[in-house]
Amino acid sequence: MATKADMAEIFQLEQGAFGTHCYPDFLFRQLLDLWPSYLLVAENEAALSQLPVGALLGYTLGGVGEAKSQGWVLSLAVTEQARGLGIGKALLQHLIGRLTEEGCQQLRLTVHPDNSAAGLYHALGFEHESTEPDYFGPNEPRQVLLHTV
Repeated sequence: MATKADMAEIFQLEQGAFGTHCYPDFLFRQLLDLWPSYLLVAENEAALSQLPVGALLGYTLGGVGEAKSQGWVLSLAVTEQARGLGIGKALLQHLIGRLTEEGCQQLRLTVHPDNSAAGLYHALGFEHESTEPDYFGPNEPRQVLLHTV
């Protein structure tokens, strides 16, 4: 789970991964208070390339909808140096486990149609539910993916 000490690194990774569509830094701090078990981090345990031990390698953020049986994967990002090592998959599997343990029977996420992470989501059981051409505004398409437990 993330800690307050992780907030700056999480936000830097969020900004790098999502640019203008990133969540603001203060939101991560508030979500740490609201859903601490759904803000997960992966840290470098061994000297991985140029990253020091303890460096943030990735994070994922989830949440529960108004209906407690519906969970969301809100964000997932891995540093460029750590991509391809299975960190995103491990984070997502851990988040799915936490959400389902809490009673979520359906999990959703949104992904840009060109995002290569869609392959990971499909491999972990997410299926295309719908496409919204203007999800974040004009010409900002997202696919809504659904995982049923």
